[in-house]
Amino acid sequence: MNKLFLLPVLILLLQSCESKPKRSIEDSSQKKDNTEEWTKEKDREIAGSLYAKFDNDDLDDDFNIVKNEDELVQKVLSVFLSAQKKKHKFNLINNSILYNNAEAFYSTFFTVSEKKVCTIRIEYAELESIQNISGEKKNLIEKIKLRFNNQKQKIQVIGYELSYRKDAKYITKSFNFITGKYIAASKFNNRTKTVDGWSAELQNIYADNWIFPFLRDKIFWYGEEIE
Repeated sequence: MNKLFLLPVLILLLQSCESKPKRSIEDSSQKKDNTEEWTKEKDREIAGSLYAKFDNDDLDDDFNIVKNEDELVQKVLSVFLSAQKKKHKFNLINNSILYNNAEAFYSTFFTVSEKKVCTIRIEYAELESIQNISGEKKNLIEKIKLRFNNQKQKIQVIGYELSYRKDAKYITKSFNFITGKYIAASKFNNRTKTVDGWSAELQNIYADNWIFPFLRDKIFWYGEEIE
């Protein structure tokens, strides 16, 4: 009688043991797929690339930062637009020579918002100070905002921010290339000095306008009086 009672129990235990490894393998496989997907996207982010909506359709566009064989433009933001099946490029200019008369390594980072605005951040490695030389600009950081102008079918520069430390002053400059408005500020001994204005030459700036002479001959001089 006891043997007859134990037989169904043993059958149930065997069925339970057989089913457990199967569920474990399925869970492991699912976890592996998620890990591979996360790693692939993370690798793209680290490499300076991502998919995001930028033009006027609902498909993702392909963003990549690529190396460029040029002393001033060592990196380029390349955007493949799904609507046009075409690449657009934006030069990431090395401005260390402009602001410090010496070339420094620069790092680039970018994001694309839900409003289809691409924000690029450029950071420069610190240069060694030179004795008896004043006017060095330390902690130089640039931030560039881009959008795709569907009417013009061009990459438009809509904003630019620049910050650096000169001697004991902390300088910030901001440009709105839609309105032509600019503002510059310097902080020293807990005091802030600002200057602002408007200029027609700061409106309607596109990727083909973003060249070294424009930054050197125009942008560089705005807000000079607060330094």
